This record gives sequence, structure tokens and C-alpha cells, in this order.
Amino acid sequence: MTAEDGFWSNLPSVILMEIFSYLSRADKINASSACKNWRSALYHPSFWQSIHFKAKTKDQSSVSRTRYLTSCFAKNLRSATISFDSMDQMCVKEAARVLQKLCDNENLRRLYLIPSHCRFECPGRGDDRKNFIEKNVMKSLQTLVQRSRRLEALSLGCSEDLACYSGPVLSLLSQHQSGSLRCLKMASVKDDPDDYLLSDLDPTLFRSFKMLQVLSLDYDYVNDNLLNVLGDIGLVSFIIHVHGIEDTHPGTTNAAWNSFAQRSPRCELQLTLIHSYDAIEVLHSDILKPKMPLTHLKAFFCEQLNFRALQYISSWYVNSLRSLWLVDSIQSPSCHCLVSMSLDGPAPPDPLVMIAWQCTKLEELVLIGYKYYDQYLIAIARLRGETLQRLDIAAQDILFESELLHSGSLQLEVSEAIGKSWTPLADSELHDVIHNPTAGDSDEFILPLLLQEPVPYSHDASKIQLLREKKVSVERARSDEEKRLSHFIFRKNVGRICDSRR
Repeated sequence: MTAEDGFWSNLPSVILMEIFSYLSRADKINASSACKNWRSALYHPSFWQSIHFKAKTKDQSSVSRTRYLTSCFAKNLRSATISFDSMDQMCVKEAARVLQKLCDNENLRRLYLIPSHCRFECPGRGDDRKNFIEKNVMKSLQTLVQRSRRLEALSLGCSEDLACYSGPVLSLLSQHQSGSLRCLKMASVKDDPDDYLLSDLDPTLFRSFKMLQVLSLDYDYVNDNLLNVLGDIGLVSFIIHVHGIEDTHPGTTNAAWNSFAQRSPRCELQLTLIHSYDAIEVLHSDILKPKMPLTHLKAFFCEQLNFRALQYISSWYVNSLRSLWLVDSIQSPSCHCLVSMSLDGPAPPDPLVMIAWQCTKLEELVLIGYKYYDQYLIAIARLRGETLQRLDIAAQDILFESELLHSGSLQLEVSEAIGKSWTPLADSELHDVIHNPTAGDSDEFILPLLLQEPVPYSHDASKIQLLREKKVSVERARSDEEKRLSHFIFRKNVGRICDSRR
């Protein structure tokens, strides 16, 4: 070994940590092969504050890798994401094992679950299955909530099995994490939208969450009382998943949404309908309200469109709507509904063109599984121009009304209108369930969209927290200064009295 080699292998730990802090995780791993000292630096807890644990059926090494990371860092990390194939018992057990290890970490701030499906494949049936979830998953979650010193974000991964325990989870969070929680995602995806269990959820518990910025819930729990409570919190993002609608559901009133929007002026409402066969029919009458701060509307596999709802959208949300997704299987019985309106008499205005015209903040339009005329696509592109960040439609869904227009010229027209290269989606880019509803599982398409990169809270929210903390520190400093001044004045007066007596 040369003198130079000895120098690099015996760098002071402070300098070595500084060097490693500038490297990506991949570069850190490469650098750790230099020598024993550099290898030990790789495992410093400060470099493993956030870990994505994975248990995948198709990746056999993911389980062993997850176990190794868990044994090394579970007690020190700040943010944990657990992705697992929930239809594989082995992967479910591994995810449960990671949760159990995380229970000993008092410093964990963010926990995100990302299952592959809304249901878990657990050992046993009926009560045995329920007991497994309660013992191996829910017990760990409850312990984690109780032990964490400052939990900021929790996502249940849109799991129907975990959503059944929303009430108890919310109660624990209100007792132990009300002062720190900023992101809570309890909305779910249902295996059967017409038959599922609900938890008893007390809306008044949300009053204690003064720092909450992001909240997702199933529509089953949304009513005027909840909106009244949430209005005082100041949410930044409110996400609602709609499945089936019980006959006893009270719904919401326009007055309640108006009050909510006025008290939470920065809140963005995201409304997602998932296999909502009945709810889509009453979307215009029972769910949408003019005063909703609606920014995102998504309808997945509802097997029909509500044209009156689309008409209301173009007039009610002209200053708020930014994203619209209408997705169904290509073989859906309603795939021609957008082009069949003109068959009987004069054609009414196309609802999507009207939305593109009226909703001045629209940035994203995804239309899959519905036939659509080429001329309307060009109209949407021209109306939105370069503000349209995303325009997705399957190539096989486009109908060419004009003989002069073909696929190539359509791409050119749209590209020129939006100021960037555009092409429709090829068949190979579509999920199997889009091609055929029986050829795939819709969860595999929906969940990755709903569980994309989790953001615990907005940057604005963190700024608000900093301002609040700064305000508190300033008030404390002011209070301390007043005390010192008061003490000084007291001592000075006492000194004057003593001098006068002398």
C-alpha cells in the first residue's frame, strides 16, 4: 500500500461524511468498495433516512434485500415506503414483518404502504384472515402511531382491508399525533363497489389536527358535518374516492361546500370515481356542487359517462378545474357514447370541447376507452394551446370524420397547437384491462396512478409551519426580553429606594 492509499483510507470521519454527502446512493455504494473505512461510512444512519422496501413476486431478490435493509436501518430511518404484491401471501407476510421492525423506531415521520391490489391474500379464510390482518398489520400500525415522536404522513395504500379500521386509526392519531400529522390518506379502492364494510368514523376527531394539509377519504364519510370540521383546518388537498352510494347517505349541500371553500381558500379538491356504476348516474345531481373547489375529476371503469355532469363542469368550475380523466375498457358498451349524440338530429356542443373552452386552467385531459372525432381533438388542442400539458387518447379510439385528415396530419395539427410533439397512445402502451376487462385486474392500472410519488405535504404547508414556529420563537424571545426588562426596572427602582433611605 502506498502512502497515498493510506491517506485516503484514513480520512477523518467528518471529512469522509462530507464527501459521501455529495454522492448519489449508487455512487456511495461504488465508493464503499474502496476500503473498510469507506465501507463503514456507507452505513452511517444519516445516509439512510428514507428507504423504499420492496417485496415482489417477480423479483426474488427483493425479499432478501428488504430483510437486510430492515435489519440495518429500520430503527433509524425517517421515511419508509413499503411496496408489496398483496396477492402473494409471502409478500404480505414480508410487508407485515417490516412493519413490526419499524415499531421500534421512535423517529419515523412518514410511512407509505403501496400494495399491488386493494385486497390482501392472507392465510386462512373468514375470521382467520381477519385475525391475521389485525395481529400482523393493524397491531403494528397502532404501535407505530403510539410510539412515534412526530409522525407527519401516513398512507394506508388505498387498501380495502385496512380502510375497515379507519375509525380506530383516526382515534389513535388524534390522541398521539394531532400536533404533527400533515398527510393522512385513508381513501380506498373497493373489490366490490356495491358490497363493502364501513368503519365508524367520528368527524369531530379531525378538529385536533391543526397541521393537517393533505387528506383522502372515501365518499361514504363525507357529509356537511365533516366539511364544517375540515373547514377550520385549512387543507391544501382533499381527495375523495367514490364507490357505491348507500341510500342512507346524506350527501353534501352547496352551502356546506361554499363555507368550506371560503374557510380553506387554498384547498384543491380531487374527486375520483372507481367502478362507480350507480354513482356516475347521479354525479350531476347528488355529488357535484357548484361551490366545490374541484381541480381534478377522474372516472375509472364506470362503464358510462354522465353528459349532464360534463355540462355542469364546463360552467361550474371554469376557474378551478385542471385535470379530467375518463377511462374505461375499449370493449365497454358505452364506448360510442361521445360520437352517438349527433345521430339523432342536430349535434349538441361536444362537452369536452366546451370544458376545454370554458375551464381556463385545464392542463390535463385523458380520454381512454371512448371513441372520439379527430376534429374535436384539434379543437381542444387549439383552445388550450401550450397550457395543455397532457392529452392522452388511444389511437384506435380516434374516428376520422374528414377524408382529408389522417393520422399523420392529426398529429401535426395537435402538435402545432400545443407547442410540442404529440402522438396518440399505441395499443402496446395500453394496459391489458383497457383492451379487455376480463384480461387483467383494474387494480393494477388504478393503484399505481393513485399511489404515485407520495407527497406528505405541500411546500407551502412547510413554510406555514416554519412561520408558525418562527412566530412562537419570536413571541418567546419577546416574552423573555420583557421579563429581563421588568427585572432590570425592578432592581433599578429598588436601588433608588435604598439610596434615598441612606
